[in-house]
Amino acid sequence: MTLPFTLKPSLLSYMEGRNNNFNLLRMIGALTIMFAHAMFITIGDDINFETYPVKYTLGITTLNLFFVLSGMLVTASWMKHSDVITYAVSRVMRIIPGLMVVSFVLPFLLGPFVTKLPLSEYFSNPTVWFYWPVTTLLNPDMTLPGVYEGMPNDAVINAPLWTLRYEALLYVGVAFIGLLGWLHVRSRFLIFAGVALCVYFGVTHLTSLRSIAAVDHLMHFGYAFLVGSAFHIFRDKVSLDLRLGFIGLIAALFIVWQFGLETGEFLLIPSAAILGCWLAYVPGGVIRYYNGLGDYSYGLYIWHYPIEQLFCQIYGTISASNLFLISLPFALFAAILSWHFIERPALASIKLVVGFFKAFQTKGLRL
Repeated sequence: MTLPFTLKPSLLSYMEGRNNNFNLLRMIGALTIMFAHAMFITIGDDINFETYPVKYTLGITTLNLFFVLSGMLVTASWMKHSDVITYAVSRVMRIIPGLMVVSFVLPFLLGPFVTKLPLSEYFSNPTVWFYWPVTTLLNPDMTLPGVYEGMPNDAVINAPLWTLRYEALLYVGVAFIGLLGWLHVRSRFLIFAGVALCVYFGVTHLTSLRSIAAVDHLMHFGYAFLVGSAFHIFRDKVSLDLRLGFIGLIAALFIVWQFGLETGEFLLIPSAAILGCWLAYVPGGVIRYYNGLGDYSYGLYIWHYPIEQLFCQIYGTISASNLFLISLPFALFAAILSWHFIERPALASIKLVVGFFKAFQTKGLRL
C-alpha cells in the first residue's frame, strides 16, 4: 500500500545538535497540566471523562506526551552511555533534588500557615515529620493534618507528584532492557516491544484490570514511554510529517468519542507523538531563544498545585480560569527559583557524583 503523498524527512534528520524546542514544549505541557489541576481543585472529583471529555482527554494526553518525550530522551541517554552508574545518577539528580525541596516546604513552611489545627497539635502529628522523607521516596499520597481542610480535594496535598513513581519505574525498565542489550539491537527491541504490546492489548481489551488505577496508569504511561523509545531507536524511519500526525489524531479522537479513551489511546498517543516531535524539532527562529532562559517545566510541575490550593483556600469560591491566572506568576517564580538554585546545580554535579561512585566502586573491587 502506498500513500497518496510523499512523506517528509525522518526524525533523524532533525536531531543534529541540541538546539530544539523541548524546553518550550515541556513548559507548554506543564501549563496545560496546571490549568487541568485548577479545574480539579475547584470542581473536585466530578471532573472525569464523562463530565468534561475534551478537557479530561487533553490533560491525560498531555501527560502521555510527557512520557513519550521522556521515553525518547531517556532511551537516548542510555544508548549514549550504556553505563548504569552514569544513567542512575543522571536520573536521580533530575528528579530528586527539586522533589526534596518542595516536599520539605509543604509540611514545614506552607502547612503551618494553612492548617486549621493549632500549631502544637499540627506539629505533634507524626505525618508532618514523615511527609518529607516518604514523599521524596516517590510516595506522595500522605496528607497533612488540617491542611486544605474543607476544600473539594482536601485529601490531595500535591497531586502532580503521583506520576513520578511511574516515571522512575520506567527508568528502571530502560536500564533493565538496556543491560540485556535489547536497545542497541533493533530486532531484539522489536521482540520486546511486541511482547509489551501483547500485554497492553490483553490487559486493555481482554480483562477489567484497567479499572484498577495503578494498572491503568502503568498501561498508558508504559505504552507512551514505549512509543518514545521506539521513536528514538527507529529515528531514521519515523517521518515527522504533520499530515500523518493530524490524520491519526482525527481518527483517534473519533475512536475516543465513540468507544472511550482506553480504546482510542493506541492511535492517539503515537499521533500526538508525531505532532509533539514536529513541534520540538521543526519550528525555529525567535522561539529558540527560550532555551536560554532555562528548563522551568519540572519546577512548575511540582510547585503549581500547592500554590493553586493556597489561593483557592484564600479566595474560597473561584473559577478554574481565575485560579490559574492568579496562581501562575507565583508558580512561575517558584519554578525559576527551583531551576536556578536547585535543579541546575544538581545537574551540574552529575559528573562529580558519578566520579565519586566509580572511584568507590574501583576501590571496593581492589579491596
